[in-house]
Amino acid sequence: MGLASLWPVHSCKTFVLACLTAIIALAIFISARHAQIVNRRRSVRWPKPPRRDGPPIRGQSPEYYLFVLGSGGHTKEMLMMMDDGFCNFSSFHRRYVISSGDHMSDHHLEDYETQLARLCRTNKASAGSYDKRIVARARRVHQPIWTTPVTSLLSILDIFPILLSPPKNEVGGRLRYPTQIFSNGPATGFFVGLAAHVLKLFYIVPEDSMRFIYIESWARISTLSLTGKLLYYTRVADAFYVQHEHVAVKYGLVNAGEMVFNSRRPEA
Repeated sequence: MGLASLWPVHSCKTFVLACLTAIIALAIFISARHAQIVNRRRSVRWPKPPRRDGPPIRGQSPEYYLFVLGSGGHTKEMLMMMDDGFCNFSSFHRRYVISSGDHMSDHHLEDYETQLARLCRTNKASAGSYDKRIVARARRVHQPIWTTPVTSLLSILDIFPILLSPPKNEVGGRLRYPTQIFSNGPATGFFVGLAAHVLKLFYIVPEDSMRFIYIESWARISTLSLTGKLLYYTRVADAFYVQHEHVAVKYGLVNAGEMVFNSRRPEA
């Protein structure tokens, strides 16, 4: 009778010990794997983006890029950086991630894609294809810090399917995952980068896919934004660019110059 009463206690201790062992093993694996990926990233020297004086040379292979849009001017800035004034988007798919409730970004995106399609028709070229996905907002302006983990988790749960579901067209038939991901400061950008990093940590996607490229907002002239600092210290981004020399020197980053002004020439 005495031994029988001790059995639940013994089982509970064994279970707790097994859980602790599993947690420690998982922590060691994640730490080692993170260090491995970061070291490989450091070995890759990303060039300073050139100022384009002519049409970009694009190969015939398909391309699939994902762009993180955000309120507060981030979307407009991202679209201006994308807008180089040329059309050569055959077999090129653009996926946009927009936070829920961000109707302004949705409006700017549709306006941009309409103008791009018009420009490409004028030049008898292909504008490629695009789609957009909505995710839960990671953090709203003035949102209490203590509620942020919950909304951030909801955002990440929305992000994983977006990263893993290919476009429903010819490009998606050849490319299952985004080749490159771009962000320039919205909070959602950090969680997109984190989600891509987690997928690589656990060997769910290849390391050479979902290259996360962060371009700090042009408005950050002396220090990094909160999103930039999170990416800088976690080393989640594959490439990290800033647009001002002072910030580049301060953090040891690549100064890409004022990319926000790399916009389309006004149409005649």
